[in-house]
Order: sequence, then C-alpha cells, then structure tokens
Amino acid sequence: MIEGKDLVVLQKQNGETMENIKAIVQPDMIFINDSSLPIEEGDHFIRKLPNGLRETYLVLDRGFYDSGYGIKAHYQCEVQKVTTRELEQPKQVIYNLYGANSRVNNNSTDQSINIVEMSSDDLFDEIRKALKENIRNEEERRELREIVNELEVNQGTNKFNQLYTKFVTSAANHMTVISPFIPALSQMLQS
Repeated sequence: MIEGKDLVVLQKQNGETMENIKAIVQPDMIFINDSSLPIEEGDHFIRKLPNGLRETYLVLDRGFYDSGYGIKAHYQCEVQKVTTRELEQPKQVIYNLYGANSRVNNNSTDQSINIVEMSSDDLFDEIRKALKENIRNEEERRELREIVNELEVNQGTNKFNQLYTKFVTSAANHMTVISPFIPALSQMLQS
C-alpha cells in the first residue's frame, strides 16, 4: 500500500489521542498502513488543513485487513465527516397523542391490542356519549341508547349475551363509533 502523505490525529472515545499518523484521506475513506493502531468504530480522525482549519471524521467501520498476497496489514476505515453527518440528521417529528387508544404507525401495520381498564359504569357512559356525539339519526341513536341501558342492567346475566348480539347488529352501520368499546363489552359475555 502507498504511504500516506496526510497527517491525522486519532481521537479515541475515551479522550486519548494519537498524533502524526500518516494516512490517505478521501471523503468517505481513510487508509492507514500502521496496523498497530487501536482504531475502533466511534473514534474520530482529525486532519489539519493547510489553511489552518480542521476536518473531523467519524469512524463508521475500522476496516482492518490482515497481511496477505504481498500486502501488509492495514486499515481502510469507512468514515463520515462530522459536519456532513450533522447536516444529514433527520428532522425531529413530534407526535401529540390524545386518548387512551392513541397509536402511531410508520410504514407498518397496526396489530397491537390496547387494554384500557375502566369501570362498567364508565364504559356504558362512554358508549352513550359516543352515540350522542356521532349518530345524527335520532331514531337510531334512541334505539341504540335503549339497548345500551339494557346491557348495563343485565351485566352478569345470560340475557347480556343476547343484548350484546342485538347491540352489535343494530349498530352495524356505526362500527367506527362502537368499535373501541367492543373488546370491553366482549369481556362481559358469559361463557
């Protein structure tokens, strides 16, 4: 391998530095013939430019190559300029989530199940509230509210199962409104 004409400083993660290391510096690679150096991923190389400025490179892959085929052991370090790396940092995204069943999916399918503890009184109050806020047809809303009242009264009885089926069937056109409550109601079904 050709002897490097650039001089770099190896700055270890623990703060230790090694100076005057001969290297060949390229935008994304640094070649070093000294195989005795303890170069590790996360270390930095610092190169002083002729104009007095400094370039700092982060070691992404130390790229150690053992001797063979007439070539001495050496490093071909994959690096990235720290200034370039800072410019490429992803933009911060803030998600403001509200409610007990809030979720975020980025390029994925949601297969999670949320379990929310609430008393049965609160559950039926929340169902009535959702019906009131989301169902415009007064007759449908009244019919569903009556079934919810019957469900509440018949908790723990065999009649609850029949009323549950009636409620789900009657509210079929409003599944988006009642679907958050189905898991909790299903847990109340008698075996």
